[in-house]
Amino acid sequence: MSAYRVIEKKNLWYLLSLLVIGSGVLLMAFRGIQSQPVLNYGIDFVGGNSMLLKFDRIDDQVTGDLSGDENIDFIEGVREVLIGYGLENSSIQINQDRDVMIKTLVDTNIENTQIIDALRETFGQIEVLEIDFIGPTIGKELKDKALLILAVACVALLLFITWRFEFAYGLAALIALFHDALVTVSLSAMIGIEINTAFVAAVLTILGYSINDTIVIFDRIRENYPKLQKQHSLIQIANFSLTQTIHRTINTSVTTMAVILSLIFFGGTTIKAFCLVLLIGIVSGTYSSFFIASPVLVQLNPYQKDD
Repeated sequence: MSAYRVIEKKNLWYLLSLLVIGSGVLLMAFRGIQSQPVLNYGIDFVGGNSMLLKFDRIDDQVTGDLSGDENIDFIEGVREVLIGYGLENSSIQINQDRDVMIKTLVDTNIENTQIIDALRETFGQIEVLEIDFIGPTIGKELKDKALLILAVACVALLLFITWRFEFAYGLAALIALFHDALVTVSLSAMIGIEINTAFVAAVLTILGYSINDTIVIFDRIRENYPKLQKQHSLIQIANFSLTQTIHRTINTSVTTMAVILSLIFFGGTTIKAFCLVLLIGIVSGTYSSFFIASPVLVQLNPYQKDD
């Protein structure tokens, strides 16, 4: 029974994950010590203004390539106006319809009309398409609800897998999901991805994708164990099951990543961060299904009574 020796190298897999997660945690801790936001929270969580504006002369200043140098100059020109109000860290994006989205943090001393008037002085006529405001209290409620949603999703998955398999399977899967969430948050902290409601949606999508891969592998282990337990150890059976499913998992992941990469390169700026989080999660979820969930399951050994 030939198989890849995955389980025996579990300490190496754990170390690689620890390096990624540890780096992110240390970075967030350092920011906390410096009294800086540990993550790049968007206005959804900290409160702020969101303005969608249409500039009449934007066709003369913005080219078809929304990532071109001319557009960067245009965005920097908008930022120069915002700097006068202490809003230099605002998010400025041009969508495919050539509308400009400006997201600023809350400042009770600044009126939206002041900012728009200042932009009109520089860029000419501007049409206000949409203005949204989220107060700090609402932002805190959204953050609490997001954490609650993630917790409920994890508990529901644990109960379902325990019902369909055994508690050890559910616990191993849950540990892998925590791994994926921590890796995603850590890398997002390093890259500076904005943490907003779309980020929460991406994390939930990642958890669903990861648990699917994990269940496929766990189901193969459960199927192989009764047939092979007399001749082989649980480690050998797990390695054999991983070998049987590796091509299916790689094909699924590569296909999914191809779609996500196409969205990152051709889908526009508004969904790029969302897709980047998905890409991180797909890689992490595939990795954890093979190199975290399965070794943890073997260590928990749901078949101790049979040994």
